Amino acid sequence: MKLEFLLSLVTSLALQVSAQSAAPLVLKTQPTSGDQNVSTGLTEIIITFDQDMASSYSFTGGGPTFPKVAGKPVWRTPRECVLPVLLESGRSYTVGINSATQTNFKSSTGTPADPSILSFKTKAGVAAAGGNRHAESIRQLRDALDHRYSYRDVHRVDWAAAWQQFEPRLLASTSARDFAVTAGEMLAATQDAHIWLTEAGQVIPAFQRKLTPNASLRLLPKLISGWSQRHPMVASGNAAPDVGYIAIHSWERKHGAALVMAALAALSDLEAQPALIIDVRFNSGGDETLAREFAGHFVTERKLYAKHRSLGSTEPTDRWLEPSASSKPFAGRVAVLMGPVNMSSAEAFLLMMRQVPGCRLIGQTSFGASGNPQPHQLANGVTVYLPSWNAMLPDGTSFETRGITPDVEVKYSGDMTASDPVLTKAIEIVGK
Repeated sequence: MKLEFLLSLVTSLALQVSAQSAAPLVLKTQPTSGDQNVSTGLTEIIITFDQDMASSYSFTGGGPTFPKVAGKPVWRTPRECVLPVLLESGRSYTVGINSATQTNFKSSTGTPADPSILSFKTKAGVAAAGGNRHAESIRQLRDALDHRYSYRDVHRVDWAAAWQQFEPRLLASTSARDFAVTAGEMLAATQDAHIWLTEAGQVIPAFQRKLTPNASLRLLPKLISGWSQRHPMVASGNAAPDVGYIAIHSWERKHGAALVMAALAALSDLEAQPALIIDVRFNSGGDETLAREFAGHFVTERKLYAKHRSLGSTEPTDRWLEPSASSKPFAGRVAVLMGPVNMSSAEAFLLMMRQVPGCRLIGQTSFGASGNPQPHQLANGVTVYLPSWNAMLPDGTSFETRGITPDVEVKYSGDMTASDPVLTKAIEIVGK
């Protein structure tokens, strides 16, 4: 009897531990996700979880599709979080609950909730004047998509069906912003990450990627010896004895010279190391010139790393990586950690580093998106950005939607709580 009781107790404790460690789930939301007729009288967005939560939160998103916040979020109960909002009529809204990098919605035991998105639309108001401007804007948008969208034949959409569905809504838009949000919904069907709109200086997204990075921002500082956060987007340390490590999370122009200086300072401190790992798994691109400036410190001669063909051109344009004139190139073994978050200028950086003798790209295939988007002004004040070129590998092969394949593939299991198999493989390869 005592043995049976002991086994029952052990089983009960195991089930409790398992339940406590399980990722929290969203049981319900107010409003319901997908509701297309939400009243503007709703003043609270309520998220209810399946277990007791910590008192932190991560409501993610921004721009015109994120509701105007009327106060700080509060936990009404250990399982119910409330976000006070002010909603406008005829608007589409999206509210993120955690994200790949923001994970403050977590259980009382510290397990983050899986990222999810609450999407809804409020009831339409009375249509404002400006229908003629919307009609002209529709004509201009059609023309831009037909003649100035470089990936129209790559990101295929049944445009006849799309216009049939969305044109009445676009014509009935109550404002330029409402028009832009509706156009963004239509353009999301392209699944092209380089299409977006702006209105009154605010960005309105079209397609939004939902990806899980093949790395953990929380785990990396524990795995890298001497972790040093040199810049919000740059960190360095040692991945192993004789193996340096530099993480670069962005090439965005807003970071400018400070980002490159931080990365180069890290490289200078690690220049005597026999091997170096560069981790860009959280990098989704930005300014390609910043990436080129850093990558130039790894080559001794000019290297062709990519091509592109612009709309209206018959011949592709070559893109070259020039060696840095300010310092000697890094002489050790190099590996670059990559993954599905990488797109745009981050993919250009991967192609640059592929030209470095002996460098290995390790991880998972990149997203496959590079378009050099250009603005097209519409009559109602909305601007739509559309890709203007077809990006190619050095041999002229397009990698849009296909991505760049690593030299060494490391499958991602989804569990990054204690180990990083991509980093481990890189240490194994360059540490030899």
